[in-house]
Amino acid sequence: MAEKYWWNHHLGGGPHSRSDSPISQFRVPHAMSRSSANKIHNKEEIMTKTRVLIIDDERENVRYLTTILEENGFKDIHGAFDGEEGLRKVKEVDPGLILLDLRMPKKNGIFVFTELKKSPEYQDIPVVILTGEGGFLKHLAELREFHEDGEPLADEATEEVLSRFITSRPDAFLEKPVEPEVLMTTIHNVLITLEEVVANRCREINALRAQKTEGGIVFKGNAFDSSKKSRCNLTAVAARLASTGDTLPDGFVWRSSDNQNISMTKEEVLAFHSTMTDWIYNNYKASWEHKEALNALTTIEAVEDYDIRKGWPDNRLP
Repeated sequence: MAEKYWWNHHLGGGPHSRSDSPISQFRVPHAMSRSSANKIHNKEEIMTKTRVLIIDDERENVRYLTTILEENGFKDIHGAFDGEEGLRKVKEVDPGLILLDLRMPKKNGIFVFTELKKSPEYQDIPVVILTGEGGFLKHLAELREFHEDGEPLADEATEEVLSRFITSRPDAFLEKPVEPEVLMTTIHNVLITLEEVVANRCREINALRAQKTEGGIVFKGNAFDSSKKSRCNLTAVAARLASTGDTLPDGFVWRSSDNQNISMTKEEVLAFHSTMTDWIYNNYKASWEHKEALNALTTIEAVEDYDIRKGWPDNRLP
């Protein structure tokens, strides 16, 4: 039955039978990952492609914040100069981040914030609160005192609105005037979540695994292609030999990556396939272990510093 096999190639072309049908596919175990299946964005995309809305009645402060953002790569920046305009702009521009002043005419920041948190459409927008000198607690006390004697914060009692504001917890507080470095660090921490960084590193691991498994191997001193097509071809030959007891024709060769004809016996083909299978599995195993290690980390810095290039199997097979 040796005459069934014919050759025209290096490993990338693969062996064929006259029926020209592969006997089996190269089996790769399912990847074990807890990372999200959603589309992954890298940090630069998240930081610079986010649409920002600044709501502050001090125009100079809006210009100042806009300048800082532009100098750090943000391109889609909008301003509003009182609470009512701010709420309109939220609906118009659908921002991915809001920088919100507390003390403003018409509707103050607490009213704007509580309205956002009541809206299923906008409640998940990250909000950074901007406060004047003295910080949030001072301004909260002033707002409470003002609205107890003046107009209510909303259609509810002042304390109910303030309580919802505190309970809903803005993503961050910054005291004006804010330093550029502090602003950007805060925005980074608000926009870049640990889960997103882990997911991005897992994508890097997948790319690295593909690079390694498709990058070629060395078996008994000879270099061979290790692409998926080549692995499938090798599996087809090995499966046929193992299941039917076929022998190989005299002069059987497997072409190496450098176009050398490498003579192989039946036993060597089966050993080559077995070793290749183990090597592929070990590459997937290394990727699983890296992902599990990343998911066990608790800080963004640790995830970013984690070395995903260690622990992969050598492509020089025994």
